[in-house]
Amino acid sequence: MTEENLNPKMNIGEKLKSAREKAGLSIDAVQKDTKIQKKYLVAIENDDFEALPGKFYVRAFVKTFANAVGLNGDKFVEDYLPNNNVTGEVKSDAKPVKDQALTASRFVRPTPTETKDKMDFRKYLPLGVIAVIVVIVLVVVGFAVVKTHNDSSDSAPTNSKVTVSNDDVKKKPAKKKVTKKTTLKKGETKVEPVKDSTSDFTVQTGDDTSKLELGATRFTTASVKINGNQVWTGSLTPTVGHSVDIPKDTKEVNISLNNAPISSVKLNNKAVVMSAPAQGQSATQRQMNLKFNN
Repeated sequence: MTEENLNPKMNIGEKLKSAREKAGLSIDAVQKDTKIQKKYLVAIENDDFEALPGKFYVRAFVKTFANAVGLNGDKFVEDYLPNNNVTGEVKSDAKPVKDQALTASRFVRPTPTETKDKMDFRKYLPLGVIAVIVVIVLVVVGFAVVKTHNDSSDSAPTNSKVTVSNDDVKKKPAKKKVTKKTTLKKGETKVEPVKDSTSDFTVQTGDDTSKLELGATRFTTASVKINGNQVWTGSLTPTVGHSVDIPKDTKEVNISLNNAPISSVKLNNKAVVMSAPAQGQSATQRQMNLKFNN
C-alpha cells in the first residue's frame, strides 16, 4: 500500500482510514500495534486533531498510524502534514519538513525546562560516549594485566630440573586436560560480551526459561528473533515497554534496536549493555545477539 493508491482529494483522516480498511485492519488492531489509544486513532480519522494531547503529538501519532496501515510514515507527514498544517486538510503544494522527535512521555506536553534539558543532553552526549570508551579501555587493560600476572605465576621456574624414569612414564599415562563447564544455580544468569565484537554476547543461566525485557526513555521501535524466527516487532515508549519469554533449549536471540542510545535491554533482570559501536557502525541502528550456552 502506497500513498499513490489513495484518492488525492481525500483529507488526512480519510486517507488513513482508507489505507486501514484496504489493509483489513480494525481500529483495535491498530491500537494494539501502535500503543496509541483508540479514541485518538478515531479522532485522527475524523480530522479532529484538537482531541489529541497537543499539536506536539499530531505528527508523531499520524506517522505511527501511517506506518501501521502499510504507508510510508515519514513521506506521509512530509507530503500531507507540514509543521503548520494540523487541521487535517491536505496541501498539495506542501513542502517536506524535518520530523519532530517525540521526547516526552505520551500524554504530557513538553515544558521549556524539558526542552532545555534535551538540548543539554545532546550537548554533553559526545563527552559521555568518550567517557564510556575510556572506561572500557581501562577495564580491558586491567584484565590483560591480571591475566598476564596469573599466567606468569602458574609457569614453572626456568632453572628447575625434573627427572622422570621410564617406569614412571609407563605407570602414569599423561592426563588429558578437561575443560570444566561452569554450572549456574537456579535464578543465576551470566551475560558476557564476545571478544572483539560490539554486538555478540554469550549467555549462561541456571533456569530452563528466560525473560527478555525491552524499554526506552523515548518513543522508538524494536524487534526480536528467537532461533532465526521473528517473534515480536513493535513500539517502545517511556510508559510502555515489552517482554518476551525465551523458551527452553533456545540457541540464539537477536534484538534489533532502532534507537539504541535511548533503549534498554534486560535478561532475567540483568542489564545487557553494548560497547561503543565500531568505526563506521551506526550508533542508533544496533543489533544485539545473545548466544545461549547451557
